[in-house]
This record gives sequence, C-alpha cells and structure tokens, in this order.
Amino acid sequence: MLSTIVALSSVVSLVLLSENLNHWTYLLIATTWGSYTYLKKTTSLDAVSGLFLETLFLSAFLTLAIWAFNLTIIQPNESPYQNLLILLAGVVSVTPLLMFSFATNKIPLSATGFLQFILPLTLFSIGIIFYEQTIPKLSLALLMATASILAILLAYDLSTATSLNAKKIRDEKHL
Repeated sequence: MLSTIVALSSVVSLVLLSENLNHWTYLLIATTWGSYTYLKKTTSLDAVSGLFLETLFLSAFLTLAIWAFNLTIIQPNESPYQNLLILLAGVVSVTPLLMFSFATNKIPLSATGFLQFILPLTLFSIGIIFYEQTIPKLSLALLMATASILAILLAYDLSTATSLNAKKIRDEKHL
C-alpha cells in the first residue's frame, strides 16, 4: 500500500511541477505498456505463438488503417542491398519482443515493471554523461519522481524475493 501511495504521489508531483509536459501521452504509454505486460504474463500462449498473434493483429489493424484513411505505402526504390537491410531491421525488431515474451513467463510481474525503466534511464544518462546536457527544473523533477518510483519498485521486488525465499526454506524444512 505504501508503494502505491509513493508512486502515485510521485506522478502527481511530476504533473503539478511540469507545465508543458503532455501528461496524457505518457499516462497512455504507461497504461498500454502495463496492460501489454500483464496480458503477456497471464496468457497461456508460448512466446512464439503470442508474438505471431500480435503480428497478425497489428498487420490486420494496419491494413484496415491504410484502407480507411486512404494512406499510400511508399516502396523503397533503393538498391537490393538496402532493401535487404530494411527486411533485416524487422528481425532486429522482433528479437527483443521475442525475448521479452519469453522472459515475462519466467520472472515476476513486478520485475517487469522495474525493467521497463532501463531504456529511459539509459537514454537520460547518455544525454547527461556523453552529451553534457544540463538538467532543467522539469528534468530534475522527472528524475526525482522516477528515482522514487524505482526505489519503491526495487523495495517491492526485494521484499517479494525475500518472502518467496523464506517460504521456500519453510517448505523445505517441512518435507
């Protein structure tokens, strides 16, 4: 309960401190990614079958969108080498999705929430360390909110792991 209060207060403080931030976009991204992760975790499909169904669903949705909005598809008019690179980009894109699908069946749901912060924090760190970007007031508020959410997620993960380990030890003693 405490973790939920701290996480929600961090999000509310971020919303109140930021003036030009499009909150709904970020909340929608968090909601859809969280829902996606939850569905991945609770489905009985294996990683490959789940990814196949996702691709099938998205392909049908994209085809419908192209037809409904009368969109044009631009075909690459490049060399066969560049066309091959474009096709291989699909394999490169699918690999992390397949790995994520496989991993969500193996790790707790709370750990996937913690791992979702890796990319934004990595990009933030690269910007500060390598590109020497300054931290404006909004980014400092964002950093503080993110740090508090990460701390709560880490504490939750550690407490879950500790309680699971204690339960395992108790079960072994009763055998």
